[in-house]
Amino acid sequence: MQSFPVKIPSLWRQTLGGMTAGGVAARLHQWVQGEAFSWPASLPLMAAAAVLVALVYFLQPTRAGSAGLKLMTSWGLRRQLRWTDVRQVTLARAHLLQPSLKVLDHEGRVHWIDRDTRNLRGLYELALRHGGEDHPLARALRTPLHAL
Repeated sequence: MQSFPVKIPSLWRQTLGGMTAGGVAARLHQWVQGEAFSWPASLPLMAAAAVLVALVYFLQPTRAGSAGLKLMTSWGLRRQLRWTDVRQVTLARAHLLQPSLKVLDHEGRVHWIDRDTRNLRGLYELALRHGGEDHPLARALRTPLHAL
């Protein structure tokens, strides 16, 4: 199986923004409880975000091969899909923020491919080879997102 990780700057934007929002929410909760408000310390947030980015980049890339695709669900879990299980692929925003390809299988489950995935051209070529020209992923990737 070939690996198609998300580009590191995109992961950094997603992770640091989410962690900062969580830190501010936690501080606001403490303020509501009567404590003095203070901004969360940014250095620990950045260190934790860097660890998360590295883990996602190296351990959770989109994978594709002759057996099918290994994609992330909306819950952050990886699920194996055969090429024939892909019913529809559309452009959408994962969690209302991240531009992505929304992949639906025949059971109606949603999977995601980040638009900032490395080597989308290679993923397109695999979709053509294993699914043919009419495969939903091949049709979605025919628009050269990798060239934008």
